[in-house]
Amino acid sequence: MNGRHILREADSKEDHVPNAPQNVRVKTQSTSATLWWDAPPDPTVLIRGYTVEYGEGSISQRILIEGPDSTSFTVTRLKPNTNYVFAVSAYNEAEGEDGTKVMVAAKTRPAEGSQTEKLLPPTSVRARIEEKSTSGSAIVSWDDPNPESSIDNSIDSTQRQYVINYGIYESDTQQKVRSNAKAVRLTGLIPGKEYEVAVKVVAGDGSESPWSIRDLFFVPETKSVSRYDWFCRLNDTEMCSINSSPHWKLCTSKHDTYTQRDAGACPRVQYPSSPAHLTTHSINLPDAQRLCFYFRFALLNFHPGQMKVEIIQDGDHSNRQIVWKTRMANVRTHVVQNVYIPFSQQISPFKVRYRFK
Repeated sequence: MNGRHILREADSKEDHVPNAPQNVRVKTQSTSATLWWDAPPDPTVLIRGYTVEYGEGSISQRILIEGPDSTSFTVTRLKPNTNYVFAVSAYNEAEGEDGTKVMVAAKTRPAEGSQTEKLLPPTSVRARIEEKSTSGSAIVSWDDPNPESSIDNSIDSTQRQYVINYGIYESDTQQKVRSNAKAVRLTGLIPGKEYEVAVKVVAGDGSESPWSIRDLFFVPETKSVSRYDWFCRLNDTEMCSINSSPHWKLCTSKHDTYTQRDAGACPRVQYPSSPAHLTTHSINLPDAQRLCFYFRFALLNFHPGQMKVEIIQDGDHSNRQIVWKTRMANVRTHVVQNVYIPFSQQISPFKVRYRFK
C-alpha cells in the first residue's frame, strides 16, 4: 500500500485543483452523521486530503481531513430531528483552492425518549450584587437538579454547559453567555435598572433543558447609599401580604383580540359601589431620605371613576397623604401604564394604599 501511495504522488500533478468526489452518501443518527465518498476519478491530479463542511440549512462549519485515503468522516454534536446540509470536496495546494463541492442534505433522527425532556431546568437561580465592584456587576449562581451522569448515561457531566440569558427587565435587548460552572459573573450592568436572568442546561450531545424560572434583581445606583427594595407580584398566591378589599380577585394573563393583560389583580365587578383598595403591609424606613412607589396597571374598558395612591400612618388610618391621583376617563384603554411616585421621608411606620372608586 505504501508503494502505491508513493507511486501515485510521484505520478500525480498539482497544477490544478482536484475534481469532485464521487458517490457521496450520508447516514444520520440522532446527534451524528457519517459521510462516505469515493476519490475523484482522475488519478493524474494529486489529492492531499478532503474538506467536510456542514450546517443547519447552510454551511457554517468546516473540517479538514488530511490524507488521500481518508474517504469517510463522522460529524458529531448535531441536534436531533434537525435538517442539515453537508458538502465534501478534495483539496491540494494548487492556487490554494478546494475542488468542486458535492452537496447532500439529511435530517438527524429524533432523540430516543426526547433528550430535551429528560434534562431538567436549573433551580434556585439567584443573583448577588458585588458591592465593592467599581462598575455594575453581579454573581449569578444556580443548582443543577440533573445527576452527575446523565439520565441515559450517555453524556458525561464534565461536558455539560450552561447558557445564561439576561437583560433589563421587560426590554427587547437580551444577552447570552455560557459557563462550565454553576455560577457566572455578569459585568457592565447599568446602575438603577432591574434585570432578569434565566439559565438552561446544555448537554454534551447538544440537547437542552427548558429555561429556568427567571430571577429579578436590581443594580443599585450608588455604593454609598443603602437601598431597600420591596417587590410584589400580585399574581402570587398570597398577594405578597397585601390586604385587599373583596372587590379584587387574582387573574391570569390573557392576550387575545379583546383583552391584553399580564397576570395580577383584577376587579370582580366593573363599577364597585364602594371604594376598592389594595394596601401594603407596614413598612418602617425612618432613615430613608428618598422614597418611591412604582406600579403598573392597564384599563381594559372606559371607566368614569378615580384612582388614588395614599400614604397612611400605621395605626392611624385617618392620617392620610394623597401622593398621586388620576381620573380613569383620562386613561387610554389597553395600554400598560407605568407609574413612579416619589414621596417624602416617613419617620414613623407607614402603609401604601391604592384606592379605586
